[in-house]
Amino acid sequence: MATATTINRDWIAAEFSKGIEAEQSLMEEAKARAESPPDPGLGVLYHEIAAADERHRAIVETIATRYGHTPSRSVAGGIGETLGRLKEKVGEIGCTPMQRLGHDLMAKANSIHWCQAWVQAFQAIGDAESARELAAILTEEKAHRDALQEGLNRMVTIGATSEPGEKS
Repeated sequence: MATATTINRDWIAAEFSKGIEAEQSLMEEAKARAESPPDPGLGVLYHEIAAADERHRAIVETIATRYGHTPSRSVAGGIGETLGRLKEKVGEIGCTPMQRLGHDLMAKANSIHWCQAWVQAFQAIGDAESARELAAILTEEKAHRDALQEGLNRMVTIGATSEPGEKS
């Protein structure tokens, strides 16, 4: 006789509430990068990533709500958001455009790994709807990672083929 899988709804809601915050942060970073991209050719991509991250945040919040998360009724922004942006800007002081792009690639990789793990978990507990929604996010995240990688590839090629002292 098979036993039913116990679903830890509180833990899932707590983890997804962290995911909501992460998606918000990714969206804000992408918006900032769109205004000042590491490479001018990446501006449009960063606008697309910001819009996608906004959709992803809504999906993650919907899934969190299914498991008991109560959406925040507070207005976004304020001192916390301002401090977060300031911290990001201070952390970028002295960073090269390639380092900033590398940071963005790492963030995409983390998001991809998180989504893959949760797609598998939701499939295992029989939540096909949440698995399907996250699989759609996963597809988009992979496409954005690949486009960022292409941008990095271009930057490295330009750097490797430019004359010494030439601005790349």
